Amino acid sequence: MALSSIGSRIRERRRSFKLTQRDVAQVVGVSPSAVTQWEQDATIPSGESLLSLSKVLDCPPEWIMTGKDIPPAKEPGYLSANQFNVKEVPIISWVQAGQWTDSCPFGISEFPTIKSADNTVFATVKVSDCAFALKIKGESMTSTSGPLSIPDGSIVIVDPEYGDIHDVVGRIVVAQLGRTGEATIKKLVADGSIYYLMPLNPAFKTIEVNEDCRLIGVVKQITINF
Repeated sequence: MALSSIGSRIRERRRSFKLTQRDVAQVVGVSPSAVTQWEQDATIPSGESLLSLSKVLDCPPEWIMTGKDIPPAKEPGYLSANQFNVKEVPIISWVQAGQWTDSCPFGISEFPTIKSADNTVFATVKVSDCAFALKIKGESMTSTSGPLSIPDGSIVIVDPEYGDIHDVVGRIVVAQLGRTGEATIKKLVADGSIYYLMPLNPAFKTIEVNEDCRLIGVVKQITINF
């Protein structure tokens, strides 16, 4: 069968590996609807998305775009995330996050009830086996002026293996507040020997880090779906 369009090449190559559109979307870092649009020739993958897509489909980017440099035939079979240097992590609740580092000494494989197709995401950065993901709630991390903004509904990937508190000053962190037991996400800043959890939205209050506050992990990746 002639694969005369970009969309047809993407679709047939994906099917040859028995990958779903959702599988491809998660690894590439786009929404499933974006993959659908590519396969329908409504839009064209470009930039980092094209490079990631070529890795997922194990073919040159040039073949996707032009049909030249035909990739070798592959035996049908599901490709694991590990082949793309990514890690599948669970999306957990903010209450669970406060308990996660105590209950996850061996990684997600110890928690099969958490890991399912509907509540995991792929991290495309290096993270530990105990990494997890959270869905942002509220507007405290929606910046009104700065270059970094984490709007409501975003997914953040958090790694509890972050070293010492000094190592993550200036980074986005997740911390547990003793008075509620629930986790919060803020930017960690320091003023001398005093540490603060600062929201990116100035309309919200900065929180001083004290003995009732415990750092859970550092944010390694942010995913925003449109």
